[in-house]
Amino acid sequence: MTFASAGFLVASIMIFSLVALPELMPTTYPQLRQGTIEIWAKSTSGELVNPLVSDMQVTITSMAIHRVGVGEGSWISLLDSPSRVNPVEIAETPVSLKEAKVPIGGYNLLAFTFGEATVTIATRNVTLKSPAQELRVSSALTVSEGRRNSLVVDLSFDGDAIVASQKFDPYLTVTVERPGHAPVSTIASLALLASLGPDTVSPGESKSSTFIIESGSAVDGYLVHAEGGSGIENTFDLEIVETGELWYELTGSLWFVGGNLTAGTYTMTVYGSDLATTQVRFAVQLYRVPRITQDLPDVGFSGFVPAASSVSAEVNEFALYLDEPGLYDFYLGVKSGDYEFLVDYNPRSATSRDQILTLQLERGLHTFQIFTDFSGSGRDTSWSVGVVPVPSETSPPLTKEAMIASGLLVVSTVLFVAEVSFRRLRRRGSAATASKTERNGEVP
Repeated sequence: MTFASAGFLVASIMIFSLVALPELMPTTYPQLRQGTIEIWAKSTSGELVNPLVSDMQVTITSMAIHRVGVGEGSWISLLDSPSRVNPVEIAETPVSLKEAKVPIGGYNLLAFTFGEATVTIATRNVTLKSPAQELRVSSALTVSEGRRNSLVVDLSFDGDAIVASQKFDPYLTVTVERPGHAPVSTIASLALLASLGPDTVSPGESKSSTFIIESGSAVDGYLVHAEGGSGIENTFDLEIVETGELWYELTGSLWFVGGNLTAGTYTMTVYGSDLATTQVRFAVQLYRVPRITQDLPDVGFSGFVPAASSVSAEVNEFALYLDEPGLYDFYLGVKSGDYEFLVDYNPRSATSRDQILTLQLERGLHTFQIFTDFSGSGRDTSWSVGVVPVPSETSPPLTKEAMIASGLLVVSTVLFVAEVSFRRLRRRGSAATASKTERNGEVP
């Protein structure tokens, strides 16, 4: 019986270690902790393809993602069977290729191999030459336990080569997206301190307004939103007289961070440029720096900086108070141009397309800078930044399998201990009986 209970205990320990222990002590088994990724496919080239092309079918024979790890890391296969997509149909409507659970950690590459590709050119069905080699594309992705991530693969290709040389030669790009929460709190949600305009000023003219900071309502930093002007000549300057702050040659839709405002009266003045050739329109608002999540659950900022703007306008800045340390998602949007995104004057991303940047930030005041036209292309820059706290991850309850494994371990342990104890009691009882018999035999 002892061997049976010991075997039951050993088996229970093994089952518990494989099933329940990774859930109870996940840091011990990081490779068994998982998150979810979903791979989507679209094709921006599909919308621009030659009008002679009426149908196109591309077979993706394999798809794998590379996990950063010890040595060269590891590749995880994502497709169980080949998948076919029509780049013309998915030009504007992405389709899901695969949803899979993968171990947590960092991933830096996706690999694709392509099989048969066909196309209908006019009324003729043509089999295209597909890439013979595996194609790899970078993807900076961090998979966290219990979180879902989406990767959008753009199957771009040379449309002229499709018709002229009958060759499908894709150049792939990957965008990391996280569906769900998007910025919802806009400029209308900010606490307004003062405003001037909308109005116009003539060249060389100025217009002013005053505002009061009440006693006990001092402001440690404020936000300036200035809109108006046109071109590089019809600009305006903005001054807060009492603080000596001046922003000059403004045009577009711009954000700046001002200094402290103690209790008192302040004068805000707008000056039309002496070089302006027409009336200059403007609108200026001053806002308190919002707190996340005390004032707002999230917030979004956006701006527009025309090409060839002054240095003053090319650098936009806004600020936030973060009530809690933790992870924050930054939704970096680009409608035109490009920019460099900085956090507390530390470069974080050179942005030329929409992306999500996740950063660990401490509690307190943080400033964020936008350096427009980072590439020097001379294009207008239309940017947006949404800031959304990442919900803290809660430990999920034990699965049914883990609970059964834990119960088996408890039962087997109790049975083993009970049997060992029972056998010891029996041995003690037998020893006591033998000793008593021996003593009785010695009595005359």
